[in-house]
Amino acid sequence: MCGFRELVFAITVQSNELTNSNSEDVKLSVYRTVRVLIKEIIHDTISEKSEMEKQRKGYCTMKIYEKIFARLEELHMSQTELSRRTDIATSTISDWRKKQINPQADKLVSICKALDMTLVELLCDEENAEQTATNDYITDENYMIELYRRSDTESRRRMISYLALLDVCKQINDSARSKKQQRNVSVIQDIDGNNIVVINDIRFKGKRSIDWKEVRAYLKKYVSDFYKVASTGDVIYIGDDLPSEYSGSKYTHSIKGTNAKAKANAVQGIPEMIEIAVGKHFRENKESKHWRNAMYGWYRYDSRFAIPVYRDDEEVERYNIFHASLIVRYSEDGKLYLYDVIDIKKETSNPIEP
Repeated sequence: MCGFRELVFAITVQSNELTNSNSEDVKLSVYRTVRVLIKEIIHDTISEKSEMEKQRKGYCTMKIYEKIFARLEELHMSQTELSRRTDIATSTISDWRKKQINPQADKLVSICKALDMTLVELLCDEENAEQTATNDYITDENYMIELYRRSDTESRRRMISYLALLDVCKQINDSARSKKQQRNVSVIQDIDGNNIVVINDIRFKGKRSIDWKEVRAYLKKYVSDFYKVASTGDVIYIGDDLPSEYSGSKYTHSIKGTNAKAKANAVQGIPEMIEIAVGKHFRENKESKHWRNAMYGWYRYDSRFAIPVYRDDEEVERYNIFHASLIVRYSEDGKLYLYDVIDIKKETSNPIEP
């Protein structure tokens, strides 16, 4: 289990992410992490526990560096790739295992992002921590009161601040959970290690044509959210112009049949399609109508997604894979905004089996 300083650092970072984020998916992740870390920090603020008691209370016995290397093996990721994603020297990463030491606290967040883990998963056994939290900190009111009474003034102030944060996050949690359940999306890798966003439901079916008004309405829920491109670190925002452009652009009106259906249903995977995007290319803006919203030019990223094809009995027969180009405008406010998704083409390679 990491020490008090690491917990303080982790919860501070998570609190900052919550304050700065407009994405409810991000806020939900932050909420869950903060919820567990608060209970850890309250406990460690009061007293030092023996290793035996920590294990009894549900603390993980696996070292942080051991979890990192186990996750690398699970993802088939090399230390070199982890170094590239985190800007941590490969020699430093190797030292964690050789010297059996944990990373510095200020590296934990970047490591978690690179390994697609939460701080909770890295710092402790989430299942046991949740169970411990339920037994010790929620149902046992007297224990909580005793912890508070034995704390100094600074510790009490910190407890109250963190618990107040939970109250704020509760509404975010409920709202985000409901929204997340509406999207049945996952990310897989092909045999070459390239990412594919798998969209498991066909939401927009349209036997003859797509109702693009419904697509536009669906896209509006993303407005003000933002997502990070894993390969470049670029943060791409969703502006209020995306719903109209995506559903009503010249490109959208020009596509029919399979490609139209693919673009319509790709909206369910917009966050993940941004996150896995690669092949960033820049071009200057030469259109006067975009002199403000694309003042600093345009970027194009490559992304891939897959949608299901159903048999007559409504069971999934296969998933067709599509390539798409994400068009991103570089606005006068210095931010990148997703503008449209174009050049959608079905790949001729083998489809994904269900």
